[in-house]
Order: sequence, then C-alpha cells, then structure tokens
Amino acid sequence: MRLEQTAPHKTINGVDLLLILLVTFTWGINYPIMKFVISHYPPASFRTFSFLLGCLSLGLYAKVTGQTLRIPKPERALLFRLALPNMVLWHLGLIYGIALLHSGRAAIVGYTMPVWAYLFSLFFFKAEFNYRIAMGVVCSLGATLLLAQEEFSHFAGQPLGLLFTLLAALSWGLGTAMTRHAKFSFSVLAMTFWMLFLAFVVFAVLALMFEYPSWRWPNELEWLGTAYSGVVTFAISYLAWFKVARKLSPVASGLSIMLVPILGLTSGWLILGEQIAWSDIAALVLILAAMALVLWPTSKPKIQAQA
Repeated sequence: MRLEQTAPHKTINGVDLLLILLVTFTWGINYPIMKFVISHYPPASFRTFSFLLGCLSLGLYAKVTGQTLRIPKPERALLFRLALPNMVLWHLGLIYGIALLHSGRAAIVGYTMPVWAYLFSLFFFKAEFNYRIAMGVVCSLGATLLLAQEEFSHFAGQPLGLLFTLLAALSWGLGTAMTRHAKFSFSVLAMTFWMLFLAFVVFAVLALMFEYPSWRWPNELEWLGTAYSGVVTFAISYLAWFKVARKLSPVASGLSIMLVPILGLTSGWLILGEQIAWSDIAALVLILAAMALVLWPTSKPKIQAQA
C-alpha cells in the first residue's frame, strides 16, 4: 500500500467497481492464507518466493504490454528510500507479527495505516490538521490498546506479535506519506516491480542467514499459498489498484480499503477457525471509525491510500 499522486478524476464504470471488489477481496483473504503458510513454512523463505513470483509476474506483464521498467539514475536513491518503509519494513513486521497473532487481529492492526499516514504527513510534510484527525488517532490507539490488553491478559498471548504488526503499520504509514509527497517520473508499474525486487533481495538474505539450516522446498499447499501471495496479491491486485486509483478521488480510494480488515477477520474465522473475541470486534469498530474520521470528505482532501 502506498500513495499515488492524484490524477484528474474520471468517471468510475462497472469494470472499475469490479476491480475494487477484486482488490478488497484478495487483500482481505490474504491474511489467513499467510497465516496458514507460515504456520508450516519459514516466514522469510515464504516471503522470498512471494516477492520473486510477484517480480516475475510484473516483468512478464511489462514485456507483453511493452512497458518499460527503467528507473532514471537520479531517481534510484528515491526509489530505495520509498521501498524501505513501503515494502521491506512493512512486510518484515507483518510477516513476523502474523506468525504470532491471529490473522484477523493482524489485519485490524495493519489497517491503522491510513491514520499514521496522516500523522506523518502532519509532522513531516506540514499537512493540514483538524479535530477529526485527532479523533482518528485516538480511535486507532484505543484499538491497539484493546488488542494489547487482550494479548497481555492471556498466558498464551503474543504482545510481541502485536508490536511487530503495529511497527509494520507505522512503517507503511510513513512510506505512504513519503510517496504521496515524492516527485518522480517513473511509472507505478516500474516502481512496484523494483520495490518487490529490493524486498526479494532483503528477504532472501534473511532466509539464508536464519532459515537455511532447516530449509526445504514448499509442499503443494504451501506453494499454492505462496503463488497466491506473489501472483494475485502482489502482481494482479496491485495492477488492478493502480488502474482504479488514478480515477478515484483520494477519499474514495481510502474508504475503499475499509472492508479489508473486516474480510481479514471473518476469513480467518472461516478458513482457519480463529476465535473472534469481543475485543476484536471492538477494535475493528474503532479502526473503521478512525478511517472514516480521517478519510471522510472534507473541503480539501489530502491523500489517497493504497493497499
């Protein structure tokens, strides 16, 4: 998820709405799929293969459509700075957070991102502040504290997993704010391809350093989950999002991702049999309230979110 510089608004058609539904659904059910795979397979290795498949898919797409993946030399350092919080740190915290948490709980915490993006924009990029942003931050903190209390109150709780996921959301929010205010000439396709490639390199090194002694090839179900994450979540859904994000207003694009944590929570219950506690429901309500407060139309909407 990153931010895209706002394009002129165009009419949303039926295909665009289908693409929004595709993105929302595929990102939502990705949480229990990730949880299933890394419950049986090393997390860094899983992500290494996912990033590789995403790169190969986008590279093939660029080849077939004749689009360039070239990044101008003066802008390569910028791409690296954007990739670090948007892709590397976000997925690093998320994958180790979800290894310890229920997938639905990780989705709820991860989607505090839009609020942190606004907060970072406020402090670092002089974005306009108003009372609704303050209320959104309070709701997000309240949701996180609710889940933290739930994790600390149980012997089998995983507060460290909550911390990893929260740091991932903070990183994603910072990357979102950075990308929104960055000026670059390369395409979003090229940006996504090279971000995935840089993340692939980082996670490959982590896998070799920490998982190599017990490394093995994924089995059939693990390959299916890995392929879904790499091809569907990273390649297809990103491209679908980039298509509609150029038409959507900043507010509409932000509101369109509000269903993702709901799907993450319900699909974790349906697919993995994860129990849904009262604190999960309360935290989800607070996160949705925070996103609505921050992203609901104002006279001058500021940023658009991208998952």
